[in-house]
Order: sequence, then structure tokens, then C-alpha cells
Amino acid sequence: MKRFAEAACLAAVVVVLAAACGEHTPPSAENPISHAPATAQYAENVAPVLEKRCAVCHGCYDAPCQLQLSSFQGLQRGASKVPVYDSTRLFAAQPTRLFIDERSEAGWRKRGFTSVVDGGAARAVLPRMLALARAHPFAAGERLPESLPLDISRELTCPIAGEFDAYAREHPLGGMPYGTAPLADAELEAITSWLNAGAPPPLPPAAPSDDMLVELASWETFLNGESLEQRIAARYLYEHWFLSHMYFASHPAGPFFRVVRSRTPIGVEVDEIASVRPYDDPGVARVRYRLVPIQGALLHKTHITYELSPDKMKRLQSLFLAGDWKATRLPVYGDAASNPFKVFVEVPARARYQFLLDDSRNFVMNFIRGPVCYGQVAVDVIEDRFFVAFLDPDHDVSVVNPAFLPSVVELLNLPAENESRWRPGDLYLSYSKNQTKYMDARAKAVAATDPKLRGPALDWIWNGAGENPNALLTVYRHFDNAAVTTGFVGTWPKTAWLMDFPIFERIYYDLVAGFNVFGNVTHQVATRLYMDHLRMQSEDLFLTFLPADTREPLRASWYRGATKQVDYFLVDRARNEKRGTQIRYATGDPKGELLAQILARAGAAAGPADALNRCAGKTCEQPGVERSLRRLVGVRGPWVAPLPSLSLLLVEGQGVFSLIHDEAHTNVAFMFGEDSRRLPAEDEVTLARGISGSYPNFIFEIVASEADGFVDALLAIRSDADLDRVVSRYGVRRSSPSFWATVDRIQAGYRERSPTEAALLDLDRYNND
Repeated sequence: MKRFAEAACLAAVVVVLAAACGEHTPPSAENPISHAPATAQYAENVAPVLEKRCAVCHGCYDAPCQLQLSSFQGLQRGASKVPVYDSTRLFAAQPTRLFIDERSEAGWRKRGFTSVVDGGAARAVLPRMLALARAHPFAAGERLPESLPLDISRELTCPIAGEFDAYAREHPLGGMPYGTAPLADAELEAITSWLNAGAPPPLPPAAPSDDMLVELASWETFLNGESLEQRIAARYLYEHWFLSHMYFASHPAGPFFRVVRSRTPIGVEVDEIASVRPYDDPGVARVRYRLVPIQGALLHKTHITYELSPDKMKRLQSLFLAGDWKATRLPVYGDAASNPFKVFVEVPARARYQFLLDDSRNFVMNFIRGPVCYGQVAVDVIEDRFFVAFLDPDHDVSVVNPAFLPSVVELLNLPAENESRWRPGDLYLSYSKNQTKYMDARAKAVAATDPKLRGPALDWIWNGAGENPNALLTVYRHFDNAAVTTGFVGTWPKTAWLMDFPIFERIYYDLVAGFNVFGNVTHQVATRLYMDHLRMQSEDLFLTFLPADTREPLRASWYRGATKQVDYFLVDRARNEKRGTQIRYATGDPKGELLAQILARAGAAAGPADALNRCAGKTCEQPGVERSLRRLVGVRGPWVAPLPSLSLLLVEGQGVFSLIHDEAHTNVAFMFGEDSRRLPAEDEVTLARGISGSYPNFIFEIVASEADGFVDALLAIRSDADLDRVVSRYGVRRSSPSFWATVDRIQAGYRERSPTEAALLDLDRYNND
């Protein structure tokens, strides 16, 4: 193992780290708001208030006025009148990523951000916003006035200090926290006292512990090897890790780290290269990959975790560095690097695909949960709930046939290559032609491996070796955001995906590595249109495992009203129609049979049985909250349509359940006009233990003895008045005096149950029910 022999030299590296010590602290803390000395006051008194009451709406890219309050640096940066999300933008915007794109308060001021704390407790925007909410409280426990806009696409004012008086006159209900119960006296006092003390910055973060330094040294050494193979493998890992929150198995509750590209090597303070995409030209001869701690509160939307451990390093070494492949050159950077099949052509496809499979939930979460924080159009490309499985590498033609990917590599180009130089229509035609040619080539290559047209067998679907829970996933769409969980959760869904290596990798590079949140409308539209192909190809691959005569009728039922679309009948049409299947079917529901067989073959990798939605046996009749809730499963009717996309049910003494509204559609083949494709009569509810999303739309709270009454009340909903009665009795409205206490209980319970993945839920989509 000469390639990574230096990974054993930890002792020497640790000495260097201990001497430098600062290289794991982000480059230069931003200029303090005032010249007051650093104290513990912010961390002990102010940060808890801002995190629990403010960051829950001011945390992601879509934070109102770009005011991110999950960290001192975000508070210091302040607010901007320029929104991140702009569907009419003709030119890409300058990125404004906190901790990355500017490193000083002065730098943010040059970019148009204005202070919300200058002027002290009497004149600063932040305390005056808080005071405005207290001066105009809402009627406790009642719906908020219809005159108060809550839609996340509402027009924002973003007043600076000199504009606040006019803002308060025009928007007396527009104080903070926006549209909820105001801060408690002690919470407001904590902030005003800090401001009156000169707004002293927090103390510097604590240095990593000795054992943490050893682990950091080990991984940075691994990622910065000298051979061509090591450098290419490290780049591939970085391009797939750059959004993840890395943690060490020995510290499951954190701290968490980002992998960044740095101009400086190990032992020197990190100088992060602030590129928009992970494959942009770094502007230096040699990139160094470094780990820097994540600062501020963790937000569930962006808290996508990835475990680092000695076993993980051995796995990566065996995948990428233990084979006999040899690199001949370093890949290019820039737009030409948007196609990973060109860039990493020398890295064995099996290594790359198995790497994705090993932690598939992480990579699927990257394109399902992040980096986009807002976007109905972005996520209406998927059904409201569907299952995901993966083609086994031993039966993926792109893996077992070394000549296949190089022969089609030009057909696998992605939209990011031409972000703002094409019109959407031109992009659509260009990539549709390529997809047609690619799918024809793939069908021909697959047919060559199966001359008798026997078709696929069940073991062609990856089962995680019967132990890896990433083998089977469930994706939920919650109107303008989405979530992912392991296992098959819920009743059999309308559709299912089966991804092979080219589909998986292209989705990742289309929606994550190659996507620019700050890009123009051409880039955003092209990304969305390209994703249509990948969704259909995933669905079509799943269909090939069904009896041949059932495939097209089932597929057509998924695309009611869209079967005449060019993508449907030409570009992504089913290939190898005469090819059979080796799987035996015995009922008139082959889709359900196939899903059941996939689930059974996964064994322990499938996780615990879904006793809420697919309960079987005498245990289902045992009295309790779960038996009561099961009465909601599979019951269609007028009661479902008015429900929020994601409701949390807090049951005293039993934790939290998610009530997920599965909204039915005729199809998801169009970017616009979703309302015209809705089928509310076919809506259903899926149940899950715990929290199944980043943006709860409503909270219900009951004691266990009320479960049957709660379920009866839901099933009896026939009108808005009925829903209002349910909410009045069991709901926690935004104006409720218990609103914040209830949210705190849910957050605390989440941290206790899931210390690795727990993070702040975003309340910006909380309904006014």
C-alpha cells in the first residue's frame, strides 16, 4: 500500500497540527461589531435566543432579507434587500454564502448588507423588530389576520435603520419573530442587555481535543496524497462531500466539519477557495483538501451528515486505491468538468458506483434536501412519495462493460456546461437528442448481454449485502421541499425508482455539484428539464422488472395527460419491449409483488417493519396510539385534502409522529400548472414515527387517551369549519401562548433521540390554520 503509506505517519502530523492549531479555525473571524472585548455573554445568553426563536426562520438561503441568525457571523453580516431566489434573473448573481464569500464585516457592507445591530438596543433594527412584535401581539390561540402575508414568496421590505419608523407604521404586525407569539421578557432582556453592553463578540471557539486532532490529521493526510491516483480520488470524494456535514464515529454528536479546498497545506491556516461549484478552476497549482469546523447552529435542512471512521477510510482505500488502475493525467477544471464521466474516466466505474451505494441516503439527501431551500417548481419534478432502489453493480452495463461509458460519454453532458449561454429551448432540444441516443445505446448494450431476452432477475437489484440500510429509500415531497428516509415507508406508492450508476451520478451532478443557487433563469430551467429525463429513466428501469405486458399500461397511468409529450413517447420511451423478466408473479398487482420481494430480499437492510402503514398480525390490534393512527392509513376522502403537507403530532410521553399528506397528481411532467394536475380525491396520509421533514407545516398535540378522538375528528372533516374545530381543540397555532414551548419540546426530544442528525427545524412554512 505505498500509495497511502503516509497515512500512518500521524504522530508527526499531529505535532504540526498542535503547533499551528489554528488551521482548523475558519480563516480570520469576521470583524467584531464593536471594539468591546470578547465575552461569554453572547454564547450563554444571546445565541440560545437567536437560535431557538430567530434562526428557525432565518437560517437557510431563503431567510427573509438574507438575514441568517444561526451564528454570530450571520448576525454581524446583517440583511440585504436582494433575494437569493429570483426566477426572472437573466444573469447569475454574485454568491453570498456565509463563511465563504466574504470574511469581514466590511466585505459584506460592500456587497450591500446592512447592520441590524448598530445603534444599540434603542436604535438598532433587530431590537426594534422584536419590540414591534410585542407592541402588537396577536390574539392568543387564534388564526392570524388574513392581512398578514405568510407565503414564502411574499414581497419583502427589509428596512434599514433609517427606514424603520416608516416600516412600523405601514406594517405594524410585521415584527419579529414574524407571525408568531413574541419573545418572552427574559429572552428580550438577554438581547437588549448584550446590545447595551456594546454587543461584544463571543469568545473564540475551543480548540479541537487531542483525539480530534489525531482524527483530523489522519483524514487530511489521506485526502492530500501525492500520487496521481490519490489526487484524483481525493477530488472525486470532495466533489461528493462538499455539502455534507462530516463527523467522526467516535464523536457522533459532533463537532461537525466541512471539507473545503484550500490554498494552504496541512499545518497552515486554512485559506478556503470560494468557488461556486466544486469543480471550478481553483486558481492554484495544487489544491489541498482540509476539514474546517461548522460554526453556528445546525439547521435540519442543510445538516446532511456523513460519518468518518477508520473502517470508512479502509473502505475508501480499497475502492479507490487498492486496485490496478493507473492515472495518466490530472482532470481539467471549469465548465468542461461538469461531466463526471469525462473527468473521472480513469477511475474504475465500479469504485465510483459502490462509493455512491455505500452512503446512498447521503447523496440522495444532497439533491433532495439541499442546496435549494425554496422551490415548488424545483421539486414538483417528483411524486409526493416514492420508493428508491438501485441496480446491483454486477448487473449494471456501465460497470461490467468497460467500453460502454467511454463510448457514450459525450451523450452524458449536463446543463451546467452551458449555464447562461443557451436559451432553455435550445438546451432542451440538445439534451433531448443526446438522451435519445444514449438510451438507444444503452438498450443495445443491455440486449447484447441477454440474447435470449430473459430479462432481469430479483438479485439484479442491490440489497446492501443484507445489512446496509442505504439499499432502500423513501422520498417524500412536501410541496416546496422534500425529505429522504431509509427503508420503504408507507403503503405501496404510485411510482418507484431504480437507479443505475449513470442515472445516480447524473442526478447528483445536475442538482448538486453542477447547480448554482445564484444562477440565472436559463440555468434553473435547464436543470429542471434535464431532471425530467432522469426521473423517467429511473421509473423505466424499475418497470423492466415487471411482466412485459404490464409495463406500458402502468407507465401510462403515471403520466395521465402527458403521454403525448415528446419525452414520454420518444426520448425516454421504454426500450427492449420484448425482453421478459425472470421474476415470477402470481397476482394482478405485479408492482406491489415486486416491491414486497425487494423488501423481503433486503433482510436486515430493509430496517424494521413499517408497523404504522403496513401492519400485519395480532400486534396490530393491541390498543394504543399506533392502533388509533392506523385508521388513517389508506383512507381517501375529503378529510385529506385540507391537511398540511407535513404535520407533526406530539403525543405526551410517546414522542412525535409525522402525518405526511401524499398529494396525488395526474403526472409530474410539467414545470407549471400544478394545481390543474392535482387529484385531491386520491390523496392519502402516510404515517411515520419521528420527524420526516425539515419544514413542519403544523403541530398537533394530544395525550394518548385522546388518540381515538383526534383520529375521529380528522376523518370527519368535510369543510374548513370542520378543520378549524380540529385545530382549535388539538392544534398549536402560531399565536398560541404554548407555541414556542411546544417547539422547544419537539426540538429537545429530537436531539435526545437522534444526536447525530438532529438540527433546528425551519418554521418558515408553518401554516396559519
